[in-house]
Amino acid sequence: MEAKCTSAIVLVIVQFCGFSDTSGQTLVTVNAATANEFNNVTMMCTPSFLTGDSLLQLVWAKVDDNGQQIGLALVISTGRTTNGQYSLSNNNLIITEVVRGDTGNYKCTVSTTIGNPGDDSAALAVNYLDNPGLKLMSNDDETAIFECTEPDGFPTPITVAWIKDGNELGVSDTDKYPSSDTTLTINDVNETDEGVYQCRAENAAYSGDDGKPSNPLELSVALTTTSSTSSRSTTQVPKSEGVCNSTGLVVVMTFVGVLIGFIICLIVVFIINKIRKSNSQVPTSKNTNQSGAYMTYTGETDRETNHTYQDLQKKDDNQAVYVNVKAKKDNQ
Repeated sequence: MEAKCTSAIVLVIVQFCGFSDTSGQTLVTVNAATANEFNNVTMMCTPSFLTGDSLLQLVWAKVDDNGQQIGLALVISTGRTTNGQYSLSNNNLIITEVVRGDTGNYKCTVSTTIGNPGDDSAALAVNYLDNPGLKLMSNDDETAIFECTEPDGFPTPITVAWIKDGNELGVSDTDKYPSSDTTLTINDVNETDEGVYQCRAENAAYSGDDGKPSNPLELSVALTTTSSTSSRSTTQVPKSEGVCNSTGLVVVMTFVGVLIGFIICLIVVFIINKIRKSNSQVPTSKNTNQSGAYMTYTGETDRETNHTYQDLQKKDDNQAVYVNVKAKKDNQ
C-alpha cells in the first residue's frame, strides 16, 4: 500500500515538473491566436522543464490538420529563419503584417537536455474583409435600386450598412426603403434623395468606421413640370459630367449662331449683287451739249423708218440722260 502511494506521488511530481508521462517527454503548450490582416501577431509557446533541464532547441513550423510540417521550418532558436516576416521572442513566434494566407496551424517543437522532445500546435485565424462594389441597377421615374456586391471576408456573417453623403442612412421606413440588405430600393424618388451613396461591408472584426466602404455613386433627380403634371427621373451622374454637358451645350449653340449668321450674310450679298447686275443692264445715252438733238417720247410710229420711240428719262439738273430715243430728222 505504501509503495503504491509513493509511485502515485512520484508520477504527480514528474508530470508537474514538465513530463507528460514517465518516459520524460517535455510538456509544451501553444496558444491559439487571432489577428486582423496586416497587423502583427504573437503565437505563444510555453515549455515545462524538469529541475536541472534546459532548452537545446526550439523550432516553429506551419503544419497541416494532421500535424505534418508544411515546407521548411519558419524559425529555429539557433537563429535560422525562413524570411524576415518571422522572428522569435522568449520562445514565442512573431509574425509581422499577417495576411489571409497565414491562416493555419503552427507547431512549436522543444528539445531539452534531459527530457524527450515535446511539441504542441494551435491555430492562427486571420480576420479580413474586402471592399464591396456598388452598382445602380434600376433608374426610372419612381424608383432607384442600388446593388452592393457582397465581398469576401472572415469571420462571417458579413452585413451591409448604407451611407449617404458620408453619414449612415436610416432605412427604418420600409415604405420608402422596402429593401436595404445587399440591395437598396428607394421608392418615390424626389430631390431630397439626391446625394452620394455607398454601401459599407461589416463583420465582427470590421464594424462601424472600421468597415469597408464601396465606390461612391451620385444620384441626381431631374424634375420636369408641365401645366398639369410633373415627372421625375433619377440619373447616375459623375460629379464632373454636369459641367461637361453645360460646356458642350454652349459650344453647340455658338456654332449654330455663327452658321446662321453666315447664311444670312450670303443671302444679303446675293440680293445686292442681283440688284447691281439688273441696273447695269439698262442702256443709257448721254449728251450734255446738244439737248435739242433729241425728241421727247410721242408714242407714235415713224412712218419712214417704221420705228417706235421709247421712253425718255432725265436724270440730274446739270446733265440730260436719254434712254432709247431716236434723233430728230431735218424737215425736207
